[in-house]
Amino acid sequence: MTNDESEQLEMPTEQVQHIVKHHRPALYIGAGLGLAIILIFVGFEISMTPSAPILQKASASEVVAYVANDRGLAKLPDVQQKQFLEEWQKHLTDDKAREELKTCLKGMGDEQRKGFTNAIARQYKKSFLEDARHFAQLRTPQEKSEFCRKKLIEGRDQALQLKDIAVVLKTASGQRMDDVQQWVLENTSAEERAIGEPYVDALKRVREQVKKEERATAAKP
Repeated sequence: MTNDESEQLEMPTEQVQHIVKHHRPALYIGAGLGLAIILIFVGFEISMTPSAPILQKASASEVVAYVANDRGLAKLPDVQQKQFLEEWQKHLTDDKAREELKTCLKGMGDEQRKGFTNAIARQYKKSFLEDARHFAQLRTPQEKSEFCRKKLIEGRDQALQLKDIAVVLKTASGQRMDDVQQWVLENTSAEERAIGEPYVDALKRVREQVKKEERATAAKP
């Protein structure tokens, strides 16, 4: 290899070193701007995300607004969302808290009510699909039947506890009777329906069996 050839091979490395040295300040500035943009975005996300209300201190309107806000309850991990709703349900066993919530729901506008209903529907859908996946993993008919019975009892207890609140939400001005069910139907994929339909069918069968047993018990002298 000649000297001229060696110089040609060495030139690219020298040029790269020169370019890096010459443009290093610009690289630092670019990196700094990129980091600043990321920090601004993160700060914006944090500022726009409401903190979870303390149920014992917050008003019903504050809790409803948090649940309905896309940056509120929905931003929490699924486990924390479920925990928050369970705690709220326990909080609503207090008569004063229930009356405050019903007053809040009656005074909501159509858009607010729709946002809140859709948020509850999303939570219902998550819970239902979680149960459906658990049901699909059970092996024996007895296990599946017992699971369905347990869920039916839980659902009936919750319905009784929240019946008056549900009535207020459904019958308030501008509220359709089947908003929650309609939202779930319109926002369920084919894959999710394939998971949920066997569970729904099993629930129907077990519900009918439970009704027969209750009628037989009631008919006994």
